[in-house]
Amino acid sequence: MIVKKVELHNFRNYENLELSFDSSRNVFIGENAQGKTNLIEGIYLCAFARSFRTQNSANMVMLDRPRASVTVDLVSEDMDKSISVILDRTGKKMIKKDGKVIRKTAELLNNLVVMVFSPEDLRIIKDSPEKRRNFINKELSQIRPRYYECLRLYNEALRQKNSMLKDNLKNSKIDENMLDIYDLQLAKYGTEIVKYRRNFIRILSERAAEIQKSISGGREDLEIRYLCSLSEENQYDALVAARDRDLYSGHSSLGPQRDDMEFLINGKDAKKYGSQGQHRTIALALKLSEIGIARDVIGENPVLLLDDVLSELDEERQTFLFQEIEDVQLFITTTDVNNRILKKMPKGNVYSVKSGTVFKNTLK
Repeated sequence: MIVKKVELHNFRNYENLELSFDSSRNVFIGENAQGKTNLIEGIYLCAFARSFRTQNSANMVMLDRPRASVTVDLVSEDMDKSISVILDRTGKKMIKKDGKVIRKTAELLNNLVVMVFSPEDLRIIKDSPEKRRNFINKELSQIRPRYYECLRLYNEALRQKNSMLKDNLKNSKIDENMLDIYDLQLAKYGTEIVKYRRNFIRILSERAAEIQKSISGGREDLEIRYLCSLSEENQYDALVAARDRDLYSGHSSLGPQRDDMEFLINGKDAKKYGSQGQHRTIALALKLSEIGIARDVIGENPVLLLDDVLSELDEERQTFLFQEIEDVQLFITTTDVNNRILKKMPKGNVYSVKSGTVFKNTLK
């Protein structure tokens, strides 16, 4: 999968930009707040129909402009594709694939598969369970559109159930029949979600363990465990059994919304006992494993976006990263660049970014 070109119009600090890319390495250098991350945000937007930086789509529209648009031209499975996203100030979006409007986000997923590696990812071990669930959801939604649809339907049923439970705290009135309907929906979609997650984390653990061992010189054995409040079996019965507790608390206490991951290094909890260096190695192992899993599922490499993360990795980990993704198209944003690392790259492009203007040079 190769991104050939991006067009940005009234997007963030880009009024009009058309930029072609190298099929291997693309490095964007510039000071902070010049527009480096805006570029790769545009690429990400065409993969997910959302930003990895903000929940408010209107924030991506240039100030005092009614709308913005991003178009990405790519090659996937030897076929040319074009994906466009048009945003307006109300937050509404229009998505097009090859000029035709797409009504559902699920129809967009899997056309352009991208992975983002940012400093935030380095904190995944210490971060909240919600951040780790988001990690799982992003990966699986791209490569398994059915997972995205199950997650959407599950969250909608959960929202409705929690609203009913919250109202019950005020009014002491509950429609048991509706509660039963919501629990049936939650059990149906929750069972699929747990199956997808369990299988994903099993494969992720196997792959990441090999990478962790390689980076650490064989000294560290990594294990990733899936922590779920409900198994695949009899979710409906478990939800019914928890109903009195849920009525008392005003929210649903069981389900995939409570899931988490646990990381063990040599049998010990990495969150409690792991060093900062081990946490960074785990984060790198996770990202590289994501790429491998995506490749196996979609039959080609995803696109990797490295957003100001190189400065957070020492040269040894940087070198390992570039060796492992030699055949993956890469977009790098950075305020500075290590010339020794650049020399290890194959041919590619280096871009200077300043105040929404991009100048291109060529790696030699």
